[in-house]
Amino acid sequence: MKRLIYIPFLLLSLVACSDEAPIAVSEAEGELVINDISREQPGQTIVLTRAAVDPDLAVEILASDGNVYRGYEYAAGATLPDRFSLIPGTYTLHAFSENQTSWTSDNEGRGSAVYEASQEFTVETDWVTYVNLAVPMKNYGVSYTLPEGFATWFPVCTFTIAADGRANTLTTAQTAYYDPANIEGFTFSFHLVNSDGEVYDIEPQTYKNPKAGIVYNVNLAFASDDDPTKLKIGISYDDTYEEIVHEITLY
Repeated sequence: MKRLIYIPFLLLSLVACSDEAPIAVSEAEGELVINDISREQPGQTIVLTRAAVDPDLAVEILASDGNVYRGYEYAAGATLPDRFSLIPGTYTLHAFSENQTSWTSDNEGRGSAVYEASQEFTVETDWVTYVNLAVPMKNYGVSYTLPEGFATWFPVCTFTIAADGRANTLTTAQTAYYDPANIEGFTFSFHLVNSDGEVYDIEPQTYKNPKAGIVYNVNLAFASDDDPTKLKIGISYDDTYEEIVHEITLY
């Protein structure tokens, strides 16, 4: 799942204002105006209000020495001022979620999506500069779905994922997040109990080389419309479907 944050910038000249106090602007300075911040997710586009920061995103403007310029740093959920004053030079826009070091322990160990991106931009006297910054998800997620009516045949279904030294048991409403640097990927398994109380443990499957920015949805489905003892497993993401197990016969 790619999550993109677009931040168009407009640099003008004249008076600037920060979130604390007006800054006197000389003729050599420019003015930075953030028009909007848009967030794109699969199936929907969320446009935030003018001069707002995505609630999951912190923003800072860094000078060429790597330090925050004129205190232009804003925590996730903060409201940005309408204008920023900058002298001519090269700057870096840094946008990131604040869970950079804590994401693996979020949500009772299931983790959370983590985002970060940086983009250099140049300010020149009496020039208008636009900067678009896309902020991708750095990790990947795993969820699962069951077919309609599955609970009638299998009242108990336990889905477990193991990756990065963590093991997570999910409901169909939950997602777990992992580090794509581990090319061994994730291993998942299903524990089923049918309506007669019979127990079935489906052989664990491993998906290797997962990519950042994607939520992989494991699909457990009926392989036959009229035979609930035959199941199949696939993984879907974006517009892609990969078959993992063509058919499993339980009994």
